[in-house]
Amino acid sequence: LFAWGLIVLAFSVGGLADVTRFWWLVLLFGTAAPVALVAMRGWVSSTEAAVDAGRDEREVLGALREYDELTPTAVAMLTPLTVAETMKTMERLAREGHLEARARDGAMAYALREGDRLALSDRQSEAVAAPAQPSGVTYEDDQSREAPVAPLEEPLSEREVTVLKLLAAGRTNREISQRLFIAQGTVKAHVASVYRKLGVHSRAEAVSKAKDLELLS
Repeated sequence: LFAWGLIVLAFSVGGLADVTRFWWLVLLFGTAAPVALVAMRGWVSSTEAAVDAGRDEREVLGALREYDELTPTAVAMLTPLTVAETMKTMERLAREGHLEARARDGAMAYALREGDRLALSDRQSEAVAAPAQPSGVTYEDDQSREAPVAPLEEPLSEREVTVLKLLAAGRTNREISQRLFIAQGTVKAHVASVYRKLGVHSRAEAVSKAKDLELLS
């Protein structure tokens, strides 16, 4: 504002009195511009936050629809979200009545309520519905059909399948050892064997491969 005042004074000294009679407009715009910028910045930030919240909600609901009941850690392994993001989203959805919170071995797991599960299934079915094939048009080779997943050369043992399901539920090695009454070293050996047989290198990859092979049903 001081700078604007100097400009107005310079115009006045220069004989531009007709122009400087609108000095109050200069002061008004000089005051309003920073306020408008702050307000716009706040609106952009709130819009970005709303978009992020919608993305997080879609990721969480999609994972719960696939696996029924999950901990925030398990959802983070199955989605691009962090554990903090999944925990915040799942707690909010539980407060709003969309998720049911359940204590499992000292950890909090969440599941979709039946009404929300049915509504979500209907919306997703409509979203992925394929367009009707034009009459008179036939295809000899359906290239859109996914190739079948090759069976494992070395199948998982019953105990390895159990460990894999607990991994998919977000259980830690310590929790698995307590659940199965075995040492943590034994759990690590089972996990390493599961990774080797599935040809994967992480829990997320193991869960995804197991889902394709229908090992989690």
